[in-house]
Amino acid sequence: MPRTCDAPRTAPVSPASPAELVADCLAGSQRAWAALVEQYSPLVWTVARSHRLDPVDCEEVYQLTWLRVYQSLARLHSPHRFPAWITTCARRESLRQYQRAGRYVPVGDGSVLDRPAADHGPESTLLSRERRSEVLLALSGLPARDRALLSLLSADPAPGYDEVSRRLGIARGSVGPLRARALRRLADGLRAQGVPVAAGV
Repeated sequence: MPRTCDAPRTAPVSPASPAELVADCLAGSQRAWAALVEQYSPLVWTVARSHRLDPVDCEEVYQLTWLRVYQSLARLHSPHRFPAWITTCARRESLRQYQRAGRYVPVGDGSVLDRPAADHGPESTLLSRERRSEVLLALSGLPARDRALLSLLSADPAPGYDEVSRRLGIARGSVGPLRARALRRLADGLRAQGVPVAAGV
């Protein structure tokens, strides 16, 4: 019986780092740009949704954020900090869109208020913005699947586990455990920033 040859085994290719993707983009690689957009689009959407903008405004924020990134990528001094940088870009575009729309005021606990009452002083507003920035920075440090999962589950309205399973290509029974692990990693990221996190998170 003739001996069959097994196909050569190749080591799995690890995903490119943000710095590598940025460098390839600046070198003109369309594939690197597509990978950058695919990897960080969930993060941009999460930032926009955290400001409780409506879907049309979120789409505007998404498009403008990537336009700013495209225009400014060559001026990024620390490519390894791309996740934090695009978070800041998306937050600024969200605030601009909020000012243009003039409809919602996001607060620290994720709820939405009408125009702030007279007793909402600058300290309260600053603390709310700082807390949101800390959460978004910790979110930007999570693996891509964690960001995508938390982005989906934080949508309003949130899709069911069947829809999450279909979109992310994971078993339905894995959604809950993966969500719990993603939240733990998010909490660890916040603690690393020195941000207090409730016990049990």
